[in-house]
Amino acid sequence: MTSFKALFKQMFGQKRRYADLVLLLQVFAVLFLLVMALWDKSNFVYLNIDKNSNWLDYILSAGMITTPVADVIFLGLLCWQNEKINLSQTWQLAPISSVKIWLTNMFSSFVECIYIFIIQVVLGFLVAMADNLSHHLPLLHAMIDSKFNWSDFSPVIEFLLFLSGLVLVIFTFVSFANFLTRAIVDQLPFNNNILIKLFVMALIVIIAVLIAGKLNDQITTMYLRHLAKENDLFGVSTTEYFAGAIVLGAIDSYLISKLVQPKIVSR
Repeated sequence: MTSFKALFKQMFGQKRRYADLVLLLQVFAVLFLLVMALWDKSNFVYLNIDKNSNWLDYILSAGMITTPVADVIFLGLLCWQNEKINLSQTWQLAPISSVKIWLTNMFSSFVECIYIFIIQVVLGFLVAMADNLSHHLPLLHAMIDSKFNWSDFSPVIEFLLFLSGLVLVIFTFVSFANFLTRAIVDQLPFNNNILIKLFVMALIVIIAVLIAGKLNDQITTMYLRHLAKENDLFGVSTTEYFAGAIVLGAIDSYLISKLVQPKIVSR
């Protein structure tokens, strides 16, 4: 029986290459924007800084611009890698249940997101500190001398939970669309047609998005007074995301164990 630790380590190592690749591409993108800004002063407008800024300002601004783009690209790569593993005959033949393989797959991708996020935050913090020192701003000393309490960290933690829920619901929804498409197409006499698969997946995604939109409207209406009083937009959205991820995860577990995995193994 393959252990969870061994399975996770193998999946994490396989996906970490994409994290390193995205980080490397982001570094090149930042350097490219830096060179363009130094070469042509009119490019300052793209970095949202003035002409009196130094090169550390350029790097910090370029990093803030490229980080969301890099994260979206990385998320797309992880979704692709997740489904590649989910439908892989090699992985499904491992001496472990298909549900555990799927859970390990999702968890390893989630940890990959934490991995790239921490690296981006650390690099951004170091550049920001260097930038503040170059402007002779006592930000670091102010942070050290400040007395923080829970209310100072609460918004950050809430935002991190919001991002975590969003990532999980994206992962589980992509698996849901992929598994359900596979289950439907396998019942068709012409299941090898890629156009049929794309059409079925597009139809499932459209229907699911419409249903999710309706449910979201209902939930938003239910919590309208709560939102007006507490101003807790992240809190309600985070709850929705985690609840959606749990529901979709349960459906995914059923689909892969009962409908998808037997077909993959019997190829």
